[in-house]
Amino acid sequence: MGGLSIQTIKPGDQSSFPQRGDTITIHYVGTLLDGTKFDSSRDRHVPFITRIGVGSVIRGWDEGIPQLSLGQKVILIVPAEYAYGNRGFGRLVPPNATLKFEIELLGIN
Repeated sequence: MGGLSIQTIKPGDQSSFPQRGDTITIHYVGTLLDGTKFDSSRDRHVPFITRIGVGSVIRGWDEGIPQLSLGQKVILIVPAEYAYGNRGFGRLVPPNATLKFEIELLGIN
């Protein structure tokens, strides 16, 4: 799992897990470790849909989300090297930032 940390808030079905290349639907809230929010699908009231395991999202999601079962809600801690590294992301995520995501796996398509 390489430096990722997953803490379950709500268990999932324990049987349906996303596979590499699957399209997933999630809700997420991304914060810095100091609690500063930098992104949230919940604030937009629109779940986020993406393919997983194919490099479309940060490596921490590509490696962490496939460990979640359908309906599971977790806190995923992603070290900088599995997120945006030394480049950061715009003004919102500074270089070398460890990120904290609350993620709920809503669907696997």
